[in-house]
Formats: sequence, C-alpha cells, structure tokens
Amino acid sequence: MDTVTQMLLGATVAQAGFRRRLGRRALAVGAGIALIPDLDVAAGWIGGPFANWVHHRGLTHSILFGPVAGLLLGWLVWRWQRRRHGPDSPSGDGEARRAWIWLAILALMTHPVIDVFTSYGTQWLYPLTTTRFAINAMPIIDPIYSLILVVSLVAGIALRKRAALAQDIAGVALILVTAYTLGGWAINDRVEALARAQTGGTAQVTAYPTLFQPVLRRVVAETPDAVLVGFHSVLSDGEIQWERFERHRSPAIAAVAATPEAEVFRWFSMDNLIWREQPLDAERTLVQALDHRYGMPGVSSLGFWGIRAVVDPAGRLVGPVETFQTPRDASRAAWQDLWVRIVGTGPADRTVRAN
Repeated sequence: MDTVTQMLLGATVAQAGFRRRLGRRALAVGAGIALIPDLDVAAGWIGGPFANWVHHRGLTHSILFGPVAGLLLGWLVWRWQRRRHGPDSPSGDGEARRAWIWLAILALMTHPVIDVFTSYGTQWLYPLTTTRFAINAMPIIDPIYSLILVVSLVAGIALRKRAALAQDIAGVALILVTAYTLGGWAINDRVEALARAQTGGTAQVTAYPTLFQPVLRRVVAETPDAVLVGFHSVLSDGEIQWERFERHRSPAIAAVAATPEAEVFRWFSMDNLIWREQPLDAERTLVQALDHRYGMPGVSSLGFWGIRAVVDPAGRLVGPVETFQTPRDASRAAWQDLWVRIVGTGPADRTVRAN
C-alpha cells in the first residue's frame, strides 16, 4: 500500500490500542513508525531501479523485522518520553515502556501484513528466504481503504476527552478495513473463476486489482503461445474482452534473458513476464520483457514497466540492459473509458490481436 495509507494505519492502531495509556501523541508516533519500512526505497535512489526491485519490500518488510526493530524503537521512544517528562511521570514508568514497545512492534508488523495483499510481492520471510509472497486482493493505492482510516482518526482527534470512545471507533475502523481487504480477495477469486470458465480451462488465469477502487479487475490468461489481457467489473455479468499478445521466441530474446538483469526482473515479477522483439534495422533487434501484473486499458494494457536491450545479429548485446516504462494515457477519454468499464457498461465483446 502507499506510504500515506501505511501511516494512517499505524496511527489507527495507536488510537485503537494505546491512546488511553499513552495519550494522543501515540498517534503521531504510530504513524511515524509505520512509515519506517518504506525507507528502503532509498536503495532505488542510490542504486537505481534494479536495486529498488531487489531491496524494496525486503528486510524491512519481513514479519521478522517488527519484533526486533520494534523492541528497540519502542524503548527509544520511551526513553525520550521519560527524559522529556521525567522518570516519575506516567510516561516514565514500566507500564508505559511496555506500551511504547508494543505500539512500535504492531505499527511495524501491520505494514508488511497489508502489503502482502497487493500484487507487488513482499519478501515476508527475509532473510530466511527471498521468495516473494503476494495475494491479489488490494490495489497499491485505494482511497476507500484510506478514507475509512481518515474518518476514524478525525473522529478520534475530535473526541479529545473521550479516549475510550475514540479507541472503539478506531477498533471498528480496523475491523472494516480487514473485512474490506478480505472482500477484495474474494472478488479476485470470483473473477478468476469466471475467466477460467470463459477460456475453457485451457489457460493459466490470474486476476489483479486495478488502481483506486476494488470493483474492476485486470485479468491475465496465459497460454504457451500468447498472453491474453482483459478487464472485468464485478458490476457486470458480460463476457471478458480479451486483447491477445503473442509470445516471441528467438536467439536474441534468449541472449537478453540470460543476463543478470533479466534474472532480477524475473524474480521481481514472480515470473510474470512476456518477451517481445522488434527489428530496429537490418543489424539490430530491440528485445523487451514486460511485467504483466500491472496495466491499464490502452497503450499500457500489457504492463507498466519492463526491461529492454538491443541485440546484434550475432546475439551480442549492443549496450546495457535498461529499464523502461510504457506511457499511460491520462486523457479525459481514457478516464471516461475506465469509468465505463468499472460500472460494467463497456463496448461489445471483441478479441483484439496485438503484436
């Protein structure tokens, strides 16, 4: 999930379980600690996109990170509060120390827990394994999820002298977002079952959330020869419209696929790749691999990002393997088309062949 939502969740956890003991300052601490796991994006600022793919959602997103780092962070917050308010204050006793430690642990652990419900993939058991775990339930940015948390926090802050009621409201919000997440998981299973029925059970089908809402799902059906991409809204009972992308195989693709960069991308994408090639001239071929977990209708329907390299006739790479992003149509017409797909009143069924 996006960092703002993670901070809102950390603050809501603080309000639900720790405000009565630690006061409203616990909300700010919970939000700040919940932000910490996403600081691993600094790897991308330093080392570039390949480093970001390797390290983001790695160590700091492991479920083993929270109990260890939370113990230290909670103790440091307690020491700071003790020095600020004095050792004889309620903030300086042993009960407060336990509360700050538990708040830090929970704020850190909720971060990877909700991240695993997105398609991006999270190294949940790092360093025991670098395997990426993902449940296709939630988009990375979901305003509905965030709004539930915002409402509970605003209500809690407004109830300055009614900490018990504020705590109950936050608890209800946590129950609601949990149910909302599980509902997204159920929607995905339903759409996948529909897609399998429509493809005759001959393809490997995976549904993915799309941005900003839980209703519209992007569906990918893989066969040995092609990748089919479609979109389905749970508000519609119509057939899925498939866009077909042929799989390419060649010595040039094999040469790029054998590079260390391609191996990183294959691991990051959880092997959800499609390779394509395009002649540039008589001497050079452009090879691309796209991560087909993400995409929106239009030019980016096959994927938002990928890797590419130029190969000569002898199968040698001409230059480095680099990352790229496909353009995204942000025009008014594109947003109108997206809305039509969400409400389930899209154009007539069709299958489109794309190279």
